[in-house]
Amino acid sequence: MTSQTVRIGRRAVRVADDQPTFWDRVAAGRWEPATLAALDRLIEPGVTFLDLGAWVGPTALYAAGVTRRVIAVEADPAALDQLHRNLAVNQDLAGRIEVVPRAVHALEGTVTMGARRKPGDSMSSVLLSAAERSWEAATITPGGLAAMIAGDERLIIKIDIEGAEYQLLPSLRPLLDHAEAVLISFHPAILAEAVVEPTERARRTRAALAAFAGFRAQALNATSARGASLAPLLVRWGLRRDLPGEDWLFTRR
Repeated sequence: MTSQTVRIGRRAVRVADDQPTFWDRVAAGRWEPATLAALDRLIEPGVTFLDLGAWVGPTALYAAGVTRRVIAVEADPAALDQLHRNLAVNQDLAGRIEVVPRAVHALEGTVTMGARRKPGDSMSSVLLSAAERSWEAATITPGGLAAMIAGDERLIIKIDIEGAEYQLLPSLRPLLDHAEAVLISFHPAILAEAVVEPTERARRTRAALAAFAGFRAQALNATSARGASLAPLLVRWGLRRDLPGEDWLFTRR
């Protein structure tokens, strides 16, 4: 793919990756308009944007047009290659984006990641480690990421890690304690595929959502009520196997 200019939300960026169909959706305004609207409310010149699961960089590039600093965490080698290509054609933004080529995880070391179709398809996950297409990725802990952020930095977090959020959130306290807001995509279908036992899925879901105690929850899609409280969410996420993936915004009360 040769580089081209694409309009994403309120801004235009250059892209040079291998995702033309994706960027066609972006340019047509069909890619996560609620997420972009939430980012427009949250990102300001003094903010640090931590992008967990940066993929090829749509949200990192978007945030870099406004924020002082972006930390883009990505562990898929094919996505990282495409992300660096996109940064190379956005020199005005690249200086604000620090790429961390690791998987965020509770423990230091390595994890096995996999993808159903191919690396770089935006769906790679530690929950797909048994897939035919898999690889080892070095990890960075929430504490390691927190050490990269000064105490006076205003922090906004985006999490889109294809089901790994259920395992990660209970250990994310070093970052959540600092964050003003968290944009997160939940993937219950991937969790259901990886964890067959409903009771164990419910336990993991409750443990993940308990990390947001003290935050206010707002659904970013049309199927859920705005401003839902945390207690009903615990029941809802824990007991319904067929719940579709949803995007949520958690903000400090």
